[in-house]
Amino acid sequence: MKNLSKEELLSRLEAINRSNAIIYFDLSGIILGVNDIFLVAMGYGIGNHEELIGKHHSTFVCEEYAKSPEYEKFWDILRSGKYYQGEFERRKKDRSLINLQATYNPIFDDSGKITKIMKIATDITAIVDSKKQIDAINRSTALINFNTDGFILDVNSIFLETMGYKNNEKNNLIGKHHSIFVSYEYSKSDEYAKFWENLRKGKFFDGIFERRKVDGSTVYLQASYNPIVDSKGNITEVVKIATDVTEAVNAKKKIDELTTNLTIELENSQKLKHSIELEKNAALNDLDVVLKKSQNELIKIIVKCALAVIVGVGVVTTILYWLAMLTGKDTQIIGSTWSNMFSVLLTNAFSIVGTIMGIKYATQDGSKQQQ
Repeated sequence: MKNLSKEELLSRLEAINRSNAIIYFDLSGIILGVNDIFLVAMGYGIGNHEELIGKHHSTFVCEEYAKSPEYEKFWDILRSGKYYQGEFERRKKDRSLINLQATYNPIFDDSGKITKIMKIATDITAIVDSKKQIDAINRSTALINFNTDGFILDVNSIFLETMGYKNNEKNNLIGKHHSIFVSYEYSKSDEYAKFWENLRKGKFFDGIFERRKVDGSTVYLQASYNPIVDSKGNITEVVKIATDVTEAVNAKKKIDELTTNLTIELENSQKLKHSIELEKNAALNDLDVVLKKSQNELIKIIVKCALAVIVGVGVVTTILYWLAMLTGKDTQIIGSTWSNMFSVLLTNAFSIVGTIMGIKYATQDGSKQQQ
């Protein structure tokens, strides 16, 4: 660098200035200069240099950190001429957080004395946020990484535990194929081959997958297979994010089984009810036939008895008439008696028949209503 001309040095510095956020401080931390990229990154806007020049570096950090021994030590290191780099959490103008990948570079004069400090920074907030999200997922979700051929590249502790492995058995999985988690029949199927072919083409898969644990038992995973693409659009690996839902799936299976059994029992109950109704109706019909037959027989008997009595009375009365005529007795009393007895017998007979007919019709109406 010392052998470069002034023009070459200025040209390189200008190239750095065009592509990076740059800010200058004196040794006490006061801002001396700042470029537009830094202003935009920190939320001040292009051209608003005066808002920052003359202020202290502490305007970019929280108040607690600015008063801490750690912050003072940070500036002691910079004043000593040491180079400082890393990821730094800073505050924008609106006090929101920004993460910077930055270097603090001491600037020396010709005599070797430190005159200022130049900070070159890149906004990596999106990268840091993504990393935090991945870390959060990694702490709470089963994760496993495969290459495009299905061989295991990495796996977290939650996935190991979910599949029945111990935490120290990670290396036992690295390098093995995904097919160790599926049945032998499925691993040899066209469907399985097509599954990995689609992943290599960048297709995303999401759903509930039946897999095999290390002991051969079944586990159900709510999972997504996510192809990872590089800057050139090439698929470099596949990340699987999974949650064990075995308990929920088994519970659903039991509910479905109970529902099926209940449906069958309900259908059988309906069939039994229908059979009972048929048997009841048949019994009622048989009873109705018997009642009708009994009623008809009873009426016949009553009519026969009434006729027999009438005939008997008639015979007795005739004999009495004949005897009265032979002896010269009065026949009017005999006729009156016969007439009254005949009337009473006939009225009672028809009354009994009417009662039976009424019962008969009432029984028929009741049977119709029950049907």
